[in-house]
Amino acid sequence: MVSKWSQETRRLGTAIDDQSSGLRLDEFLADKFPFFSRTGWQREITRGVVQINGLAARKSAQRLQLGDELCRLHPLGEEPDVDMEMPILWNDGELAAVFKPAGLPMHEAGHYRRKTVAGVLPKILGPDWCPVHRLDRETSGLLLCARQPNVRAVLTEMWTNREVKKTYLAVTHVVPVDESWSVNFPIKADRFDRTNRAEVSDDGLEAITQFRALAKSEHGAILEAKPLTGRTNQIRVHLSALGMPIVGDKVYSDNATILELYRKEGNTPRVQDMAGFPRHALHATSLMFTHPLNGNEIQLHSALPDDLKALCLVKGIHF
Repeated sequence: MVSKWSQETRRLGTAIDDQSSGLRLDEFLADKFPFFSRTGWQREITRGVVQINGLAARKSAQRLQLGDELCRLHPLGEEPDVDMEMPILWNDGELAAVFKPAGLPMHEAGHYRRKTVAGVLPKILGPDWCPVHRLDRETSGLLLCARQPNVRAVLTEMWTNREVKKTYLAVTHVVPVDESWSVNFPIKADRFDRTNRAEVSDDGLEAITQFRALAKSEHGAILEAKPLTGRTNQIRVHLSALGMPIVGDKVYSDNATILELYRKEGNTPRVQDMAGFPRHALHATSLMFTHPLNGNEIQLHSALPDDLKALCLVKGIHF
């Protein structure tokens, strides 16, 4: 029998496999879908909005069986408020650059279904357009998009081959001693971590970032960061490893309590206050690449957004 919610449900992964068979429902959900903690998933199960094979789950301790299919009731209206303004910064008909605001996720994830880049982009550019790369949900700035799949494929290969020059701006609490430096710390992503946290590890993949201090004060600095490779959270991981985490970064903070609370309760006002800013202070400010269709050298720029300008003023950083 199909649930009355079948038209408003969101599938939770693929059918249960041998590895997950026998696990408690709440433990499985908290591990695989960390937008809720285990306690949060228990509340969802109690509300009757978690389904197994089209029927409401009976209890949190219910054991999963091979082939079970999980869904969650997720009416389209139930999404947190988020800035969805994505101004077009440049458009030549085949490629376009838009400004992605902080907080807007790239794709359907967690609480979000329609309030995403994937949901907004067709409305401002058209149904054929898709992003060429991705930015973290809390990262603001330049997002390059392409109209044709074959052009996106070429640009993706250019990204892989390090033929696209990317520049970010980051605000840190700690003031660096050097004016410029390069970091070559290998990074390994922990696919089992609920927050998708990566870390510096000897058995990780090569990760190189060039840094330059653009302005300093006694309370912090704004840095230019140029990642030469594209590892998970590369800039954030490298700055954390150097002992100068980005302001507002809950996952890579040097205060373990912030990460613990963030995992437990999400990006709540208390967590934001402890982190020093509502989001991690990272902005994708420029892209340089060769146009795959006409061979022209393209240089794109996105100015520092108002929230990061205000942060710099608070810290006495004149940029």
